[in-house]
Amino acid sequence: MKIAVLGYAGSGKTYLSDYIGKNKNIPVLHLDDIKWDKEWMPVDDTIVLPQVADFMAKDDWIIDGYYTYLLIDERLETADKIILLQLPRMTCFFRALKRTKARRQDGYKNDMNWWFVKFTLFGCRNKERRKFYAEIAEKYKDKTVVQKTRKQVEEFMRSI
Repeated sequence: MKIAVLGYAGSGKTYLSDYIGKNKNIPVLHLDDIKWDKEWMPVDDTIVLPQVADFMAKDDWIIDGYYTYLLIDERLETADKIILLQLPRMTCFFRALKRTKARRQDGYKNDMNWWFVKFTLFGCRNKERRKFYAEIAEKYKDKTVVQKTRKQVEEFMRSI
């Protein structure tokens, strides 16, 4: 099975991807993990793009992350299931805070700054992003699951 997980910053893409991967024994690729180093400096796309392409060559995969320039069309076309996480703004913000604390323990530089706060609360929810997600849900309606509440996500996870 091939699964693309997209959603707002802090919506739980990584958590859900890891949960499904563990329960279904499917390899998981978190795009944030290959796009950014531990100092939160971007890794060059000439390095990242082949990693995504190689991962997509597997029989089964879960890829989480937005990054439209990292083979988004191919990910969506190839995926057997697309999961869109569109949880409430404050839920995502508090999850992002929790994630930042956990990442510090793993040696990451503090990624919680004013830019990230604004991005988490507003930037990743801009008109273009919302339109893009709506277009995905319409174009791939037979294989897309949209989750807008924690309760929906929990029920979805129980169904796996």
